[in-house]
Amino acid sequence: MTTSATPSPPAAVDGVAGTTRVDGVDVAWERWGATGAPLLVLVHGTSAHTAWWHHTLPWLADVFDVVAVDLSGHGESGWRPEGYSLEQWSGEVLPVAADTVGGADGAVLVGHSIGGLVTAGAAARDPGAVRALVLVDCLVTEPERAERVRPVLRQDVCFGSAAEGLARYRLMPPQPVPDDRTLVYVAERSLREDVDGWRWKVDPAIFGALDTDPLTRALRGVRCPTAVVRGELSALVAADAGRRLSRLIGAPVAQYDVPDAHHHVMIDQGPAFGRLLRRALDDLGEVLAPATRPVTVDEESP
Repeated sequence: MTTSATPSPPAAVDGVAGTTRVDGVDVAWERWGATGAPLLVLVHGTSAHTAWWHHTLPWLADVFDVVAVDLSGHGESGWRPEGYSLEQWSGEVLPVAADTVGGADGAVLVGHSIGGLVTAGAAARDPGAVRALVLVDCLVTEPERAERVRPVLRQDVCFGSAAEGLARYRLMPPQPVPDDRTLVYVAERSLREDVDGWRWKVDPAIFGALDTDPLTRALRGVRCPTAVVRGELSALVAADAGRRLSRLIGAPVAQYDVPDAHHHVMIDQGPAFGRLLRRALDDLGEVLAPATRPVTVDEESP
């Protein structure tokens, strides 16, 4: 494991960054919060990376030891020449967390979009290690909707400048963004300079891994307390996703809808999402530090 200082992003907190070797590939991570606090692991969606969580950290890092993971093929992580699968990614989550903090038992997992299925797969693989699970606008019961989120771009693209790449950055599926500052922040961290220009920090081969069926089936193996956080206006996740998931796993599932939010909840309604995610985690109860105070959705941001 290697570590290095990472700058504090706007509206976030200081942290460290590093990599952990998993199945022959370096998987990158960032870490914030209090050592010894309950472990919270954040997993991004398709073609995203850890910076997608940066503006959510103020609602999390005061009571959690937070680790965000770049799945292989994404962000600062290495690429897998043999290809990718959701099952492979689910096997990266807990080993990275364990290496980062010295053990992953008692982890709370939060996954956005496809990252939700990845975290559910991790919870099903090692049920004794995961205390709770939060699925953020995740396709849990209708895998056919995944076609709406498959990026149009599946080939390697090189831009002549960072500005050209930023101008081409798009959310998939498309959605309005009332305040584009977070979107610009994420887009700027989605490009890397190569010898012949600028490219996205994602292996185009990842898009072959978006077969959701195996991990949708794996959801039946989830045994920990589970919550769903959904964008109220999401085009991907059904309005009754919590009820459907509850039937699937045979246990109660609390659902929280972020007002006026689409699929990319942390981009278009960041403060409301941060407050509601914290509320969902507080309501899960036993995973939080004793001093944690319940947070309501209409409270002011930190």
